[in-house]
Amino acid sequence: MPVPACRVLQEHCDLLPASGTALDLACGLGGNAVLLAKSGLSCTALDISDIALIRLYDYAQEQKLSIHTELANIENDDFTLAPQCYDVIVVSYFLYRPLFSALAAALKPGGLLFYQTFVNAGVKDQAGPKNKSFYLSERELLSQFQNLDIRYYCERANDDGLNASTVAELIACKPNALKSLQ
Repeated sequence: MPVPACRVLQEHCDLLPASGTALDLACGLGGNAVLLAKSGLSCTALDISDIALIRLYDYAQEQKLSIHTELANIENDDFTLAPQCYDVIVVSYFLYRPLFSALAAALKPGGLLFYQTFVNAGVKDQAGPKNKSFYLSERELLSQFQNLDIRYYCERANDDGLNASTVAELIACKPNALKSLQ
């Protein structure tokens, strides 16, 4: 069984379309991909860990879920996302700033981006990556997707009793072509 989906996706899964294509970028063990597939979406799950992808693939096959796993080094200069390819993109606890514009471009008109990751809120001994470049600045995520319609945004404490951290959560929608011409 994979890990649970990220909180922003779990709490707002009612926004998901009943069908379409989805991408779980840097999927890890695939909790987001599983939720997306169980919601009726055909999901591509990308990660650098072949072990995690094998586990996810086996689980998807067992459960008859529409999840295609793909080994990818997302931080490689050769990595690309096809434009207007996905109805939904989910990124959780992964931060690679050069991909921000590619994520927006990879959404179909009306497509949704769910993004959740760590924010450097000055909390001493914050849980999360040791490398501070893997943290967003406050409100940074919001500022990176101004070309999308922001449906939801918050920065909040994420305290499971053991590991306190601050996370940013974003849901944004790519405007429809007709709307952007008005």
